[in-house]
Amino acid sequence: MQDNARKVTYGAMMIALFAVLLAVSLYAPILGNVTMFFIPLPIILYRLRYDRASSLLVTTTGIMLSLLVGGIVLVPFAFIHGLLGFVVGDTVQTNKTKLYTLMATGLTLLVTGILMYAAAVLVFGFNAIDELFKMIDEAREQVTSFMGTLGGLPDNYDKLMDTQIEFYQTAIPSLFIITIFVLSFIYITLNLEVASRLGNKVQKFPPFREMKLPVMTVIVYGIVLLLSLFVPAEPGTNYYLITINATMILRFLFLLQGISFVHYFIYEMKVPKVMSVVATIFALLLSPITTMLGILDAGMNIRAWIRKDKLK
Repeated sequence: MQDNARKVTYGAMMIALFAVLLAVSLYAPILGNVTMFFIPLPIILYRLRYDRASSLLVTTTGIMLSLLVGGIVLVPFAFIHGLLGFVVGDTVQTNKTKLYTLMATGLTLLVTGILMYAAAVLVFGFNAIDELFKMIDEAREQVTSFMGTLGGLPDNYDKLMDTQIEFYQTAIPSLFIITIFVLSFIYITLNLEVASRLGNKVQKFPPFREMKLPVMTVIVYGIVLLLSLFVPAEPGTNYYLITINATMILRFLFLLQGISFVHYFIYEMKVPKVMSVVATIFALLLSPITTMLGILDAGMNIRAWIRKDKLK
């Protein structure tokens, strides 16, 4: 009975904390940008201590309580973060690797994001993507008007802008996927760091400098490039959509690989750690070069050369 009483009491505390974090994120715009990332934390902490069924009950209760905190508008927000907290807590509690946790979290955010987007379109008639491009069109008109007052526009300005907007419209799936997994990494890193400091045993990612994409990613990227070179894609076709999005995702991965290689080089050369921050900034500014470095690092064993030269 004492164990059940502790379970109920701790669950009530975590539900209350979940509701408070939701309320702060909703009603405090500046502070809410920070607390938003910690909304899943109470569910994670509860799952790390108690069983799956009880955690599901606490998650469901927290989501239902959000209806009282912010009305029907807050329920989807609470649903995403509650489910996110349960998935993270469950994968950690069942001793899955942190990479598995990242993939599970990313897929959870991806699926719930798509469901919420579909629900917003079907139920409320609100299309976030259409609204985004309406804002882009308005900004384009303002920029065009402003540049016109400064002495005119280039002859092919409209064509260039149309091509750029069409590219971003096509690349929405890959941009969405990349954003989802970056957010997942942030959620996991922040919440598990707090959970660890509170005495919970959590898995750790290997050092970023040890990141190594399989050679197959280079082969796939080469195939995509060859296909787009020998079989030109017409804008608006499914082939064009697949080629653009595959290229975007692969280039992002190679960019990360390039930054990882820079961190590895700095570590092996025993350079002060502060240089890693400076090097990362320059790597991002010189992203085309960093991406090429990432391709070479994934396809060739450059790190072995560094180790070999260091041993001489």
